[in-house]
Amino acid sequence: MQQLNSSNCSLTATVTTENLIASSVLAVCFILGVPGNIAVMVRLSGWLKKGSFTPRLMLSLAISDLLTLISLPIWIWALLHGWVFGLVFCKLLSYMLYLSLYCSILCLVLMSMQRYIQVLHPEKWKKLGRKGEKILLSGMWMLSAVLSCYALVVRNERMDRGRFQCRLKYRNEVERVATLTWQIILFVASSTIVSYFYYHLHRGVNNSAFFSSNSLTKLVTRIVVCFFIFWIPNQISNIVIIFAALTGNDSLLRYAESGDNVTSALIFINSCVNPFLYAFSVRALQQGTAGTNDP
Repeated sequence: MQQLNSSNCSLTATVTTENLIASSVLAVCFILGVPGNIAVMVRLSGWLKKGSFTPRLMLSLAISDLLTLISLPIWIWALLHGWVFGLVFCKLLSYMLYLSLYCSILCLVLMSMQRYIQVLHPEKWKKLGRKGEKILLSGMWMLSAVLSCYALVVRNERMDRGRFQCRLKYRNEVERVATLTWQIILFVASSTIVSYFYYHLHRGVNNSAFFSSNSLTKLVTRIVVCFFIFWIPNQISNIVIIFAALTGNDSLLRYAESGDNVTSALIFINSCVNPFLYAFSVRALQQGTAGTNDP
């Protein structure tokens, strides 16, 4: 019994501060985000009968956020006790995680494009039709699946401070720099598109029904702001890691990698916050879609 207690104490002692912080953040995200997204999905299910595209898009966002959060207990266990689930499950779970995260991003991009076209160029959106809307939604999920394929290659079991973890494992620094650069490019491209469409939407439709409500204008702004707040720290961490890898600064690389768990955990907060933001937007969009003739 004494030996067992000694082993438990040793395991607890090896848990780093950044892993404790990350696991705590992930636990809160799971507790709040999973029931929140389920509630949003239930709320939106009644809207689908109307054939409106906006609720379908929001439902896709809720599904992708739920898929992002549903696996958090496994990641929390891995942070605290190490990865014990095998290489295959590591790759498959990582792929599902990347797929859901990329789908959330693409959903936000598609929503910004949809509101811009539908409000400023409604005749063009009407030409798209129901078939075109289905193609957009299907294409969004298919593109997310393609963009996530690299997770099957770079995600592996890796020894970290005496424990196996399911993390990014690069064969060389070129692969590390290329992978992180790809992630940064996707973020910059997505955020640029979202910013462009919402900026021009704010400028061009001050008198439209969609933005006639100050509360709705603030809501749209908060959705975009939350995306930037919770994703930018991870991209800054990626830039620091790239710089450390290119300059051969091992101490900076170790520091940046240790903080990567915390910045990655912040991304999950976005999936946790989304259901609360979009839950309020359902009421606002119910009035907005009536004014903009949402097909």
